[in-house]
Amino acid sequence: MGFQDAVKKGIEIVKLNREAYREVASEPAAFTQALIITGLAGVAMWLCPVAFTAWGVITGPLKALLALFIGTAILHFVAILLGGKGDFMALIRVLGVGRVLGWAAIIPVLGWIVNLWSLVMAVVAVEEIYGLDRTKAIMSVVLPFAVLFVLWIVMMLLVGFASMGALLFAA
Repeated sequence: MGFQDAVKKGIEIVKLNREAYREVASEPAAFTQALIITGLAGVAMWLCPVAFTAWGVITGPLKALLALFIGTAILHFVAILLGGKGDFMALIRVLGVGRVLGWAAIIPVLGWIVNLWSLVMAVVAVEEIYGLDRTKAIMSVVLPFAVLFVLWIVMMLLVGFASMGALLFAA
């Protein structure tokens, strides 16, 4: 699979074309293209006027690739926990090629909308690759965010209580 073909498949993935999901998932050569597309999405984030930094040319692609691998690993783990039968590499190929959508992050507000649509794309990817029904696929995508949100709330409460305790003992 060449770069142009991968971009075309990425656009089809963005449009939620399930056949494109299956084709990319089953194409080992799509892995290299997924990495390139994801790296370019990181460059687009760097070029965004809001996020522009001198180090962004290096850190943007690295952050995008790191997020792809960590996010995919978490999604894979949760999908397996919910009874899915799928392949990590198939998921990373689909999500990576689908990051063609991330190129729109160069436009500040559009970047947030893109991230929301990426969640929808991830649900479809889990349905296709792991064979989960829609409810479990949504849970696979939402559950990690819910856990992080609860942990954040607990952390904020702990920091708040620690601050109050410090004030009480300082008085």
